[in-house]
Amino acid sequence: MKQSVYDLTQQHRSIRNFKDEPLSDETVKQLVEAGQMASTSSYVQAYSIIGIRDPEIKKALKEVSGQQHVIDNGYLFVFVIDYYRHSLINEEVEENMQDSFESAEGLLVGTIDVALAAENVALTAEDMGYGIVFLGSLRNNVARVSEILDLPEHVFPLFGMAIGVPSEDDQGSPKQRLPFEHVFHENKYNADKVQQLNQIKDYDKDIQTYYEQRTNGQRSESWSQQIAKMMSKKSRPDILDRLNQKGFIKK
Repeated sequence: MKQSVYDLTQQHRSIRNFKDEPLSDETVKQLVEAGQMASTSSYVQAYSIIGIRDPEIKKALKEVSGQQHVIDNGYLFVFVIDYYRHSLINEEVEENMQDSFESAEGLLVGTIDVALAAENVALTAEDMGYGIVFLGSLRNNVARVSEILDLPEHVFPLFGMAIGVPSEDDQGSPKQRLPFEHVFHENKYNADKVQQLNQIKDYDKDIQTYYEQRTNGQRSESWSQQIAKMMSKKSRPDILDRLNQKGFIKK
């Protein structure tokens, strides 16, 4: 393992304010090529990456997302599960592939492929000196995103990624993650309830301190409070129907 890669991962933070400096075509090509070299389940390569420069398309996607950095960035990527190419192959061969890419397992394979490719893009962009932010908010209306991007059957939008040169006024710091001991389980899962809850309580104190310092006391919220607030709300209840309409999880 290269120590420089480890150091890079430890510096990650989401950037939401970018300078008005577009990425070059060569940089975009390098980022996509980096994504393509990520591991892929059984060489299926069940993803595509859509690059967005058109201001009108960005504007339309911003209406779905509600976030200004969908427009104001150096470049915008949208990552999609893509079995369209596989459906075309299916029309040309004797074997029946459809049961595979319309299954729950097919959805997992595609989702994992997308995530691995996207993380390669993110790390490469950060190594080049750019900042990035993932945009799950594009799933606020996947039907509209599909319409905007002209996505065929068996192609489903998972998230976007805004990339660019961080502006000087975007001065944040990496958010502390859950303790190593809480996340890492060796040989078998440690479900000790008392130990898990104590670790979460300690972590909550650290996150409260982080927010207090970052906002000069304007925000004091624990991780548990933040997660409880977010996960107690119904989130995108149409996703399953939209997946079915696109040919996913039919079996």
